[in-house]
Amino acid sequence: RQIGMVSYRTPLGYHQKFGRALTDESGPSYGSRAPWQVKSYLEYQGKKFLDRFDPVTYVKLTEQMDSHDVSRSRGTMEEVLSHVEIPVCVLGIDSDILYPLREQEEIATWLPNGELKIIHSDAGHDGFLLEQDQVAAHIKSFLYSHD
Repeated sequence: RQIGMVSYRTPLGYHQKFGRALTDESGPSYGSRAPWQVKSYLEYQGKKFLDRFDPVTYVKLTEQMDSHDVSRSRGTMEEVLSHVEIPVCVLGIDSDILYPLREQEEIATWLPNGELKIIHSDAGHDGFLLEQDQVAAHIKSFLYSHD
């Protein structure tokens, strides 16, 4: 889970939140026993995650998400999405490395009525959770323009 957490956010996001701060100035300031705030945060998130998710269920859910493909046995992704006629708002986060913005740009291009809205964030993938004002503004604008 800690590895996942590191990939959801950007180095800049972690630096802004934690920097090189320690939780306890009296402990060692280097090595694996250093009480880094970021380390404490990641350990806390990992423990919290274990309390909420059954490991086997999480693995199965991850496998399903990784193998999901709307174009399976239907042609290319571009061909499949070209048949979607309804308006679609595609949100992309400019710092997301889990779902890179270039992928959202492709999806929006392949949808005949697709509109790409970009969320600006230093938080990486977690930007969709942390940038609620931007997300809400984009969705509101999209819904009002397609009323």
